Amino acid sequence: MQVSLAINEASQRPFVKALLGLIGEAAQIDWQLQPVPWARALLMAERGQMMVFGLSRTPERNQRFNFSEPVFDNHVWMVMRRDHAVDYRKLSDLSGHTLCMARGISYGPEFEAAKGSLFKVESADGDLKARVRMLMAGRCDVLLSSHRSSQPWMFERLLREQTGHSAALSVLPTPLQVDPIHFALAKSHPETPVLARLNAAIRQKTREIQALVERDF
Repeated sequence: MQVSLAINEASQRPFVKALLGLIGEAAQIDWQLQPVPWARALLMAERGQMMVFGLSRTPERNQRFNFSEPVFDNHVWMVMRRDHAVDYRKLSDLSGHTLCMARGISYGPEFEAAKGSLFKVESADGDLKARVRMLMAGRCDVLLSSHRSSQPWMFERLLREQTGHSAALSVLPTPLQVDPIHFALAKSHPETPVLARLNAAIRQKTREIQALVERDF
Protein backbone atom coordinates (compact mmCIF):
# COMPACT_ATOMS: atom_id res chain seq x y z
CA MET A 1 0.00 0.00 0.00
CA GLN A 2 1.40 3.39 -1.00
CA VAL A 3 0.86 6.36 1.34
CA SER A 4 1.97 9.95 0.67
CA LEU A 5 3.66 11.31 3.79
CA ALA A 6 4.70 14.89 4.50
CA ILE A 7 7.71 15.29 6.78
CA ASN A 8 9.64 18.31 7.95
CA GLU A 9 12.47 18.88 5.45
CA ALA A 10 14.76 19.54 8.44
CA SER A 11 14.04 16.02 9.76
CA GLN A 12 15.69 14.02 6.98
CA ARG A 13 18.11 12.37 9.35
CA PRO A 14 19.07 8.68 9.58
CA PHE A 15 16.81 8.24 12.63
CA VAL A 16 13.66 9.37 10.81
CA LYS A 17 14.42 7.25 7.75
CA ALA A 18 15.13 4.18 9.88
CA LEU A 19 11.97 4.74 11.95
CA LEU A 20 9.70 5.16 8.94
CA GLY A 21 11.29 2.12 7.30
CA LEU A 22 10.69 -0.01 10.40
CA ILE A 23 7.05 1.03 10.80
CA GLY A 24 6.33 0.97 7.07
CA GLU A 25 7.62 -2.58 6.73
CA ALA A 26 5.53 -3.78 9.67
CA ALA A 27 2.41 -2.02 8.35
CA GLN A 28 3.11 -3.07 4.73
CA ILE A 29 3.17 0.57 3.67
CA ASP A 30 5.36 2.01 0.91
CA TRP A 31 5.98 5.62 1.94
CA GLN A 32 5.96 8.30 -0.75
CA LEU A 33 7.91 10.92 1.20
CA GLN A 34 7.42 14.66 0.65
CA PRO A 35 10.10 16.60 2.61
CA VAL A 36 8.82 20.19 2.85
CA PRO A 37 9.01 23.11 5.33
CA TRP A 38 7.01 22.29 8.43
CA ALA A 39 4.36 24.98 7.92
CA ARG A 40 3.71 23.63 4.42
CA ALA A 41 3.57 20.03 5.69
CA LEU A 42 0.85 21.02 8.15
CA LEU A 43 -1.09 22.87 5.45
CA MET A 44 -0.93 19.93 3.03
CA ALA A 45 -2.08 17.56 5.77
CA GLU A 46 -4.88 19.89 6.86
CA ARG A 47 -6.14 20.05 3.27
CA GLY A 48 -6.30 16.26 3.19
CA GLN A 49 -3.61 15.98 0.52
CA MET A 50 -1.43 13.57 2.51
CA MET A 51 -0.55 12.18 5.91
CA VAL A 52 1.92 14.06 8.11
CA PHE A 53 4.51 12.64 10.49
CA GLY A 54 5.94 14.40 13.54
CA LEU A 55 2.79 16.02 14.93
CA SER A 56 2.02 16.48 18.62
CA ARG A 57 -1.57 16.70 19.83
CA THR A 58 -3.29 19.90 20.94
CA PRO A 59 -7.00 20.57 21.57
CA GLU A 60 -7.14 22.64 18.39
CA ARG A 61 -5.45 19.96 16.28
CA ASN A 62 -7.75 17.30 17.69
CA GLN A 63 -10.61 19.07 15.93
CA ARG A 64 -8.92 18.81 12.54
CA PHE A 65 -6.87 15.61 12.59
CA ASN A 66 -7.11 11.93 13.44
CA PHE A 67 -3.94 10.72 15.16
CA SER A 68 -2.05 7.47 15.38
CA GLU A 69 -0.95 6.10 18.72
CA PRO A 70 2.24 7.80 20.04
CA VAL A 71 5.37 6.71 18.19
CA PHE A 72 7.96 8.21 20.57
CA ASP A 73 8.43 11.23 22.84
CA ASN A 74 10.03 14.44 21.64
CA HIS A 75 11.89 16.64 24.12
CA VAL A 76 11.75 20.39 23.61
CA TRP A 77 15.21 21.69 24.51
CA MET A 78 16.10 25.30 25.31
CA VAL A 79 19.38 26.66 23.96
CA MET A 80 21.04 29.91 25.06
CA ARG A 81 24.27 31.75 24.49
CA ARG A 82 26.68 31.03 27.33
CA ASP A 83 27.07 34.76 27.95
CA HIS A 84 23.31 35.20 28.32
CA ALA A 85 22.07 32.31 30.46
CA VAL A 86 18.51 32.11 31.78
CA ASP A 87 17.67 30.38 35.05
CA TYR A 88 14.67 28.27 34.03
CA ARG A 89 12.35 26.31 36.32
CA LYS A 90 8.91 27.19 34.99
CA LEU A 91 7.35 28.96 32.00
CA SER A 92 7.12 32.29 33.85
CA ASP A 93 10.95 32.33 34.07
CA LEU A 94 10.93 33.18 30.35
CA SER A 95 9.16 36.48 31.09
CA GLY A 96 10.56 39.38 29.09
CA HIS A 97 12.65 37.17 26.81
CA THR A 98 12.44 36.58 23.07
CA LEU A 99 12.29 32.97 21.85
CA CYS A 100 13.34 31.61 18.44
CA MET A 101 11.26 28.70 17.16
CA ALA A 102 10.36 27.04 13.89
CA ARG A 103 7.33 28.42 12.09
CA GLY A 104 4.18 26.29 12.43
CA ILE A 105 5.29 24.61 15.67
CA SER A 106 2.96 24.55 18.69
CA TYR A 107 4.08 23.85 22.25
CA GLY A 108 0.65 23.53 23.81
CA PRO A 109 -2.15 25.77 25.15
CA GLU A 110 -0.20 27.26 28.07
CA PHE A 111 2.69 28.22 25.82
CA GLU A 112 0.38 29.67 23.17
CA ALA A 113 -1.46 31.75 25.78
CA ALA A 114 1.85 33.21 26.99
CA LYS A 115 3.07 34.24 23.52
CA GLY A 116 3.08 37.98 23.04
CA SER A 117 2.35 38.70 26.69
CA LEU A 118 4.82 36.81 28.88
CA PHE A 119 7.46 36.55 26.16
CA LYS A 120 7.98 37.34 22.48
CA VAL A 121 8.49 34.81 19.70
CA GLU A 122 10.61 35.09 16.55
CA SER A 123 9.49 32.44 14.04
CA ALA A 124 11.80 31.14 11.34
CA ASP A 125 11.63 28.88 8.34
CA GLY A 126 14.46 26.54 7.57
CA ASP A 127 16.64 24.26 9.66
CA LEU A 128 18.27 24.42 13.07
CA LYS A 129 21.19 26.32 11.58
CA ALA A 130 18.94 29.26 10.71
CA ARG A 131 17.62 29.53 14.27
CA VAL A 132 21.12 29.28 15.73
CA ARG A 133 22.18 32.20 13.51
CA MET A 134 19.27 34.21 14.94
CA LEU A 135 20.34 33.33 18.47
CA MET A 136 24.00 34.20 17.86
CA ALA A 137 22.97 37.51 16.25
CA GLY A 138 21.02 38.46 19.36
CA ARG A 139 17.60 38.37 17.68
CA CYS A 140 16.39 36.10 20.49
CA ASP A 141 17.50 34.99 23.94
CA VAL A 142 16.33 31.37 23.86
CA LEU A 143 16.19 28.91 20.98
CA LEU A 144 13.60 26.12 21.14
CA SER A 145 14.17 22.89 19.27
CA SER A 146 12.96 19.31 19.59
CA HIS A 147 15.00 16.13 19.80
CA ARG A 148 13.95 12.57 20.49
CA SER A 149 16.55 11.93 23.19
CA SER A 150 15.92 12.55 26.88
CA GLN A 151 19.66 13.28 27.24
CA PRO A 152 20.73 16.90 26.58
CA TRP A 153 24.21 15.79 25.50
CA MET A 154 22.73 14.18 22.38
CA PHE A 155 21.16 17.48 21.37
CA GLU A 156 24.41 19.29 22.16
CA ARG A 157 26.16 16.93 19.78
CA LEU A 158 23.58 17.72 17.09
CA LEU A 159 24.26 21.43 17.58
CA ARG A 160 27.98 20.82 17.17
CA GLU A 161 27.54 18.73 14.03
CA GLN A 162 25.03 21.00 12.30
CA THR A 163 26.15 24.48 13.35
CA GLY A 164 29.69 24.39 14.77
CA HIS A 165 28.61 26.78 17.54
CA SER A 166 28.31 24.36 20.45
CA ALA A 167 31.17 25.96 22.45
CA ALA A 168 29.26 29.26 22.54
CA LEU A 169 25.91 27.66 23.36
CA SER A 170 24.38 26.06 26.41
CA VAL A 171 21.54 23.51 26.47
CA LEU A 172 19.49 23.65 29.65
CA PRO A 173 19.37 20.26 31.41
CA THR A 174 15.56 20.29 31.79
CA PRO A 175 13.38 20.27 28.66
CA LEU A 176 10.62 22.84 28.27
CA GLN A 177 8.23 19.93 27.76
CA VAL A 178 7.96 16.37 26.50
CA ASP A 179 5.55 15.73 23.63
CA PRO A 180 4.36 12.37 22.25
CA ILE A 181 4.79 12.35 18.45
CA HIS A 182 2.20 10.92 16.04
CA PHE A 183 1.22 10.30 12.46
CA ALA A 184 -1.86 12.37 11.59
CA LEU A 185 -4.49 12.63 8.87
CA ALA A 186 -7.12 15.27 8.26
CA LYS A 187 -10.51 14.04 9.41
CA SER A 188 -11.68 14.42 5.80
CA HIS A 189 -8.86 12.26 4.39
CA PRO A 190 -10.21 9.23 2.49
CA GLU A 191 -7.57 6.81 3.85
CA THR A 192 -8.19 7.33 7.57
CA PRO A 193 -8.41 3.50 8.16
CA VAL A 194 -4.67 3.33 7.42
CA LEU A 195 -4.15 4.60 10.98
CA ALA A 196 -5.32 1.22 12.30
CA ARG A 197 -2.51 -0.48 10.33
CA LEU A 198 0.01 2.01 11.69
CA ASN A 199 -1.20 1.51 15.27
CA ALA A 200 -0.79 -2.25 14.96
CA ALA A 201 2.73 -1.76 13.57
CA ILE A 202 3.67 0.69 16.35
CA ARG A 203 2.52 -1.78 19.01
CA GLN A 204 4.30 -4.66 17.29
CA LYS A 205 7.59 -2.76 17.01
CA THR A 206 7.60 -0.96 20.37
CA ARG A 207 10.96 -2.36 21.47
CA GLU A 208 12.62 -1.76 18.12
CA ILE A 209 11.31 1.82 18.03
CA GLN A 210 12.67 2.51 21.51
CA ALA A 211 16.03 1.05 20.48
CA LEU A 212 16.16 3.48 17.53
CA VAL A 213 15.25 6.41 19.81
CA GLU A 214 18.17 5.55 22.10
CA ARG A 215 20.69 4.94 19.32
CA ASP A 216 23.55 7.39 19.06
CA PHE A 217 23.02 8.51 15.45
